[in-house]
Amino acid sequence: MQTVGVALLGVGTVGSAVAKTLQDKGDELARRTGLRIDVRWGMARHPERVVAAGLPEHAATTSIDPILEDPDVVVVVEALGGEEPAATYLKRALLAGKHVVTANKEALSKHFAELVAVARERQRALLFEASVGAGIPLMASLRQLLSVNRVERIRGIVNGTTNFILTMMAEEGVAYHDALREAQRRGYAEPDPTADVEGFDAAYKLSILASLVAGRHIHPERIDRRGITSVTPDQILDARTRGGAVKLIAEAVYKNGDWELRVHPVFVSGNDLLAHVRLNLNAIELTCDRVGTVVLYGPGAGPAPTAAALIADVIDAVRFGPALLPRIDPAG
Repeated sequence: MQTVGVALLGVGTVGSAVAKTLQDKGDELARRTGLRIDVRWGMARHPERVVAAGLPEHAATTSIDPILEDPDVVVVVEALGGEEPAATYLKRALLAGKHVVTANKEALSKHFAELVAVARERQRALLFEASVGAGIPLMASLRQLLSVNRVERIRGIVNGTTNFILTMMAEEGVAYHDALREAQRRGYAEPDPTADVEGFDAAYKLSILASLVAGRHIHPERIDRRGITSVTPDQILDARTRGGAVKLIAEAVYKNGDWELRVHPVFVSGNDLLAHVRLNLNAIELTCDRVGTVVLYGPGAGPAPTAAALIADVIDAVRFGPALLPRIDPAG
C-alpha cells in the first residue's frame, strides 16, 4: 500500500468535502486503488476551518510555505477559487515539484499555457477535471476523443446556477430576482452571483475546453459573453409557447481556420436535448469529425461531485504523472 501525502489549499465548501470524502471513503479507496491518501495539510485563512473539516490541529496552516517545504506532500489540491493568489500558488507548487490538482476555472483559464508549460518543464501532473464539469467525466472523455478525432464544435450548458434560475422562471413562472433568491437559498448561487449570472463562469469553462481542443491558449477575454440578467418573463413564456426554452449556451465553433466563441442566453428548440436539461444540471455536446456528436450530462457543480473529481485526479496524478498533460502551444 502506497501512502500519498496531500495538501489542501482552501478548506471551504469544496476543500471540506474533499476531507470528509477521504475520511468516509479512505479505506474503500485504498482497497480499490492501492493508494492511501493522507491529508497532511489544510491551508485556510482561519485555521479553525481546518479542524472543523475533521483534520488535526497540527495540519492547519495559513501559509503555503510549509506545504511546499514538506517532502512528503506529493499532490497539492487547490480549491481556493479566484485568480489570485491561486494562480501564483499553482505555479509555486509545480515549481516545488508537486503534482497539482485544481477546481479553479478562473485561474486556469487565464494562465493555462503558462501553467502547462511549467508542469511539463518540471515533469509534474496538472489535472483539472473538477474545473469544468465537476461530476461529469469530461476531461477523461475529451482526452479519448482527441486521440483520434478533431473536435469541430463545443456547445453546452456549463453553469448550473443560471440553468436553475432559467428553469425556475420557465416552470414556476417567477421573475428573475425571485429565482435568483431561491438559488441563493439552496446554495447554488453565491451572495454575489455576478460570476454566474453575467456569464463569466461559463466563459472560463469554455476557455479551458476550447484551449484543449485548439491546442493553444484561448483566453476568456476572447469570448463574446452575455449573461442572463436581461432575460425577461415574456421571453421565457415565448420560448415555452414555441415548444422550447431559453438557456445560457456556451459555444465554440471552428470556422475558416479559427474559433468563434460565445456565451449567450438563446432560444433552444424543444427538439434539442439541451432544452430539457433542468435545474442545476449541465450538459456538453462535442461534435467530432469521426464519431459525430457526443453528449455528456450530469451534475456540473456541488461540493460532493467536485470533491469526487478532485480525488479521482489525485489518484491519476500519482498513477500517470505528466503523461496526462494537454498539448498546449506556449506561443499561443
